Amino acid sequence: MKNPLLSKLNKYRNEIIAIVLMVLFFTVCAVKIDIRALYIGIVFVLIYVCLLVAFYFATRDKRAEKSKKDKILSNVTVEFLMNLDTPVAILDDDGVILWYNQKFSEDKDSKALYGTNINDLLENKLNLNRLKESLSDNLNFDEGLFASLSGVKYRVFSYKHSASFGGENFYITVWHDMTKIQELEEKLEMKNPVVSYIYIDNFYDAGGSMLNNYRTVTAKVSSLLYEWISSFNGIIREFERDKYIAVFDKQYLGEITDKKFDILDKVREVCEQETDTLATLSIGVACLADATFEEKNKIAHQAIDLAMQRGGDQAVIKFDESTEFYGGRFKTVQKRTKIRSRIIAQDLIRLIANSSNVLIMGHKFADHDSIGSCVGIASLALEYNPKVNVVINKNDNNVIKLIKKVESLDKYKNIFVDAFDGQDLVSEKTLLVICDVNNSQIFESKDIYENVKDVVVIDHHRKTGEFVIEPLITYIEPSASSASELVSEILEQVTPPGSLLKEEAEMLFAGMVLDTKQFSKNTGVRTFSAALYLRSEGASPSETNALFKSSFDDFSREAKFMNNVVIYRDIIAISMLDTEGTVEDKISASKVADKLLEVDGVLASFVLCNIKDAVHISARSIGTVNVQLVLEKLNGGGHFDSAGAQVSDSTMTAVLQDLKDSIDEYLNTEKKG
Repeated sequence: MKNPLLSKLNKYRNEIIAIVLMVLFFTVCAVKIDIRALYIGIVFVLIYVCLLVAFYFATRDKRAEKSKKDKILSNVTVEFLMNLDTPVAILDDDGVILWYNQKFSEDKDSKALYGTNINDLLENKLNLNRLKESLSDNLNFDEGLFASLSGVKYRVFSYKHSASFGGENFYITVWHDMTKIQELEEKLEMKNPVVSYIYIDNFYDAGGSMLNNYRTVTAKVSSLLYEWISSFNGIIREFERDKYIAVFDKQYLGEITDKKFDILDKVREVCEQETDTLATLSIGVACLADATFEEKNKIAHQAIDLAMQRGGDQAVIKFDESTEFYGGRFKTVQKRTKIRSRIIAQDLIRLIANSSNVLIMGHKFADHDSIGSCVGIASLALEYNPKVNVVINKNDNNVIKLIKKVESLDKYKNIFVDAFDGQDLVSEKTLLVICDVNNSQIFESKDIYENVKDVVVIDHHRKTGEFVIEPLITYIEPSASSASELVSEILEQVTPPGSLLKEEAEMLFAGMVLDTKQFSKNTGVRTFSAALYLRSEGASPSETNALFKSSFDDFSREAKFMNNVVIYRDIIAISMLDTEGTVEDKISASKVADKLLEVDGVLASFVLCNIKDAVHISARSIGTVNVQLVLEKLNGGGHFDSAGAQVSDSTMTAVLQDLKDSIDEYLNTEKKG
C-alpha cells in the first residue's frame, strides 16, 4: 500500500537534492572559507538551477495535459457510473453501502441506503466472503453471486479497490439483471423431455380368466395409458407386447407425482372389474438435467428394472442425485412360468465354469433361508468348479447348528470360511454369488463385495437401492416365498433328478419353511412345486423341523420380549428390549414378531432390540399392512408382510419415535387413499 508522505517526497526529489547540496556547500564554506571554492560552488548551483528551470518548462505541457486527462477521466468515470443503466453500489468490508448510482436507488428510499448493510435490503443473503474472496482485483465475469432485490434477480460481480486514505478496502459491485434469463432457463428446464417405460406386469403370468379376456383387458389398459400420456401432451408407443415407451415434458412430472401415479390404481381397477385378477403396471422414469436421449433411455431401463425387482405395481423415478418410489402398496402376484429360472440357471452355470473360484454369501445374522440358499448354490457350483466357499459368521450359534448338518459331508469339508479368510480368496476372476439379500449394508462381508468384479444376486426381497457394483445376473423375485425357493427352481432346471443330497434338500426345505411360516404365508403354485421337488430329492419334514427347536435360553429371551408389548394405533403391536443384546436376541425378536400376529386385532408387529451399535427391527404383517413400506423410511426393506431394518448410531428411544412416525405416515396415507 502506498504511503502519502513518500509519494510527495518522491515528487519533489530534485528540488530536495538541490537544497541539500547547497546547505552542505555553505556549511563547508562556513567552516573553512575558501573564496575560490565558493565561486566554483556558486557556478555549479546556478547551472543546476538553470537545468531545473529548463526541465520544468520542457515538461510543463505534458504535466498540464496529464492533469487535464486525470480530471476528465475522473469526471467521466463518476458520470458514467452514475448514469449507467445497470445498478452499481460501493460497499465496505462489512457490506455497508458507501455509494450507489441512480439505477440502484430506483424504487427505493435513497435516504435509507447510505450506511445500510446490503443484506438488510436483499430477499436472500449475499455471501460477502465469497464476494470478496472468489473475485480478483478486476471484474471477473466467470464468477458471481445471485441475489434478489426488489423482486428482481441479479448476478453480482465485484471489483476490489484499496483506498489511498486509511488503507481500507472497498468493493464496487455491479448488478446484472438475470430475471429474464432465469425465467428462460426455468422454462427450458420444464421443457426437458422425460423418458419413461411402462410395463404391464402380470397378463400372461396371472393365467385363468386373464388369458381368456386378454384382448379386451389390454385394449382398455392401452386406452387408459394413451389417454393418460396425451393429457400431458406426451407421446406413447407400444414397442413390444404389454411394454410401452412414453416421452413428455418435465413440467408435467410434478402433477403426476402429486397424484402419486394414480394410473396404477386405474389400471388395477380395470383388471379387477374385467377378470377379478390383479394385473398391475410397473413404470420407470428418467428425469435428468443434462443428458442425451441415449443416457435417459439407459436410466429409464434401470428404473423399470428396479420397479419390477421391487415387486411391480409401482413407479420409480430416477433423478440426477436421487430415486423416488410411488405405489407398491399391494402384494405381488406370483408368476406361473419358470422360463426365467431356466435362463438364469444357464447363465449362472456359464459364469461358474469360467471363474477361477466361487464365493457364496448371504446376509449378516444368517437365518435358515440365507444358509439354505447358499448351500443350494454351493451344491450347483461344485458340479462345475472345484474351488467353492461359503462366507459365513462361524461364531454365530444359530449358524453353527445349521452348518453342522452338512459340514460332515465330504464335499462340504473346509467349504465354510469367515469374512477374513474369504477376503484372501478374492482374485481377479472370482465370482461372488449373494443369496437372500440385496442391500449391501447387511451383506455378510461388504469388503468382499466391493473387491470382486463379477457378482450375482439371487433374492426375494424388494430391491431398496442401486448396487455399487452392477451384478452380471440380478435375479430378484419379490413374489417368491424365499431365496431357497428360487435356488430350488434353478437346481430343478439344470440338475438331473437325485443330484441333491438329502441334507442339502433339507437345508433348502428349512429355508422355505421359515419364510412361509410352515407354508401358511407367501405361498403360491411355484412354492409348493419347489417343495415337491425337494421332497423328491429326499427332504424330510420331520427332520427339517428339528432344525427349528429352541433351547430354554431362547424361550427365556422370547419371554422378555413378550412381557414388554404395547399396542399402537389399535392395530400395531410393538415390543422392544432396551438392553445390550446378542445375535440370539435378534432371532428371538423375529420369532416374537410372528407370535404377536396371533393376538386378536393385531394387523402388524414390530420388535426392536439393541445389538452392538445398532437397533434391529423385525416386522411382520397378516397381509393388510405393508411393513416393507413402513421400514423403508428407516432404510430397511423386505416384503409386504415381512421386513426388517438396522439403524446405526441412534438410541432405542429415537428409533422407536421414528418408527411411530413412519407408521403414522403410512396409515394416514392409506386412510386418505
